[in-house]
Amino acid sequence: MLTFAAALACIVSTACGGSGESKETSPTARPSPHISTPTPEVLAFQYEVQEGDSLYALAVRFGTSVDEILAINKFSSPDELSVGQVILIPGVPPPDVPSPKVVPRNPAGAGFKFPIEGACLPNVDKLMPNAPREYRAGIHEGVDFYAGYNCANVAEGTPVTAAKAGTVVRADHGFTEFTADELQELLNRSLAQGYTDAEALDRFRGRQVWVDHGNGVVTRYCHLSAIPTAIREGAQVAAGDLVGYVGNSGTPEAVTAPGTEMHLHFELRVGDTFLGAGLPADQVRQLYEQAFSPE
Repeated sequence: MLTFAAALACIVSTACGGSGESKETSPTARPSPHISTPTPEVLAFQYEVQEGDSLYALAVRFGTSVDEILAINKFSSPDELSVGQVILIPGVPPPDVPSPKVVPRNPAGAGFKFPIEGACLPNVDKLMPNAPREYRAGIHEGVDFYAGYNCANVAEGTPVTAAKAGTVVRADHGFTEFTADELQELLNRSLAQGYTDAEALDRFRGRQVWVDHGNGVVTRYCHLSAIPTAIREGAQVAAGDLVGYVGNSGTPEAVTAPGTEMHLHFELRVGDTFLGAGLPADQVRQLYEQAFSPE
């Protein structure tokens, strides 16, 4: 099997096959005139507030700031901190910080429908949020729906539907795929800086549709191969409405091995981060089980 670097080299110089870690053969399109500002990856971990804790003390202890803690938890005042409360702390958890025993209330709520008919959550944690993505020195921020992992047939062109009623706030009808040079530049930059920056992360999501459900909750449907013409900024959608089709746009394979490993990358965003950011795998799974349960 060719390594990714070898596969990319073949694409640049001669015609040969390859393999990578994402997917798509994208239909004809040009760049969108309007692209919403992408949200950078937010690393955070869960912490249970103890007697004597204050936001200032926690900021000093964990090398962050009071403002960052307030922002990631959507606190309007430091007075909202209370003993036993489970909050998010920006950064990587020190080894001596135990995981809280309880999963916090799901801030996204419940009542979401799976975006692919007959689907379920993946049976492996590598397709769930917080899984490492070494090829770009980053982490996974959503749920991947693949054939063989999610209880449903997932192939190129499989319909993707809105998980809940809302307003379309982004629809990449004008998406253009990576060139081999652009892909290599983004990969090199990510590996050199040790993380995937906001611009690169947005490109790696490929062709996207975003739906705003209110109260800071947004769903993203990524790596799409195409989007219906009716799905445009400002359009109202109901749960189950068609918003796109499965593809592999924005993935390394779209350049190195077009048409392989088709899947949907689905994100459930709350405020400035993704649902489950920084939590252990079992707690992340519980949060998404709650989200996809009836209201």
